[in-house]
Amino acid sequence: MRRLTFLMPDLAHAERVVEELRQLGIDDSVMHLIAEDHAMLQKAHLHEATEMETSEVENDFNWGIVAGGVLGLVAGIVAYGSKISSFEFGAMSLLVITIICAFWGGVIGKAIGESTPNSHIEKYRHAIEAGQILMIVDVAVGLLPEVHKRVRTHCPKALIESSHVFHDHPLAA
Repeated sequence: MRRLTFLMPDLAHAERVVEELRQLGIDDSVMHLIAEDHAMLQKAHLHEATEMETSEVENDFNWGIVAGGVLGLVAGIVAYGSKISSFEFGAMSLLVITIICAFWGGVIGKAIGESTPNSHIEKYRHAIEAGQILMIVDVAVGLLPEVHKRVRTHCPKALIESSHVFHDHPLAA
């Protein structure tokens, strides 16, 4: 699965490309559009990008879990064998501390990620503010040549950036 990112000069071009991609069997749920005018996308019935695409929430959540888990493991190792009142910290408390810290690390990471703009999208911010529409499309590898062809038909100068998608999706198989 590859994630293609490219700019469309206006709504008309974006609508034509979305229709072409729909004809290829690409679902709206994997086409994410970002525009300065959100109402315009809603009126055109185009799938607007969600927080998952426009922020660092997924990345920061994952790093929060890792950082919290490591911190919890270290805290559990430090506490292992010690006694507070009549409670002795053993192997089970090591596991519980690690899991609790990983959970809270994920919660904190998610909170941070929600407020952090996606660095990949930020480089397109000037074009979006100028009225262009950013399209992010997750495409099965076998469809890449046809998608490139159809995008270039409507926007020959479009610079199509490709990156690997790490999350599972039904189209990835």
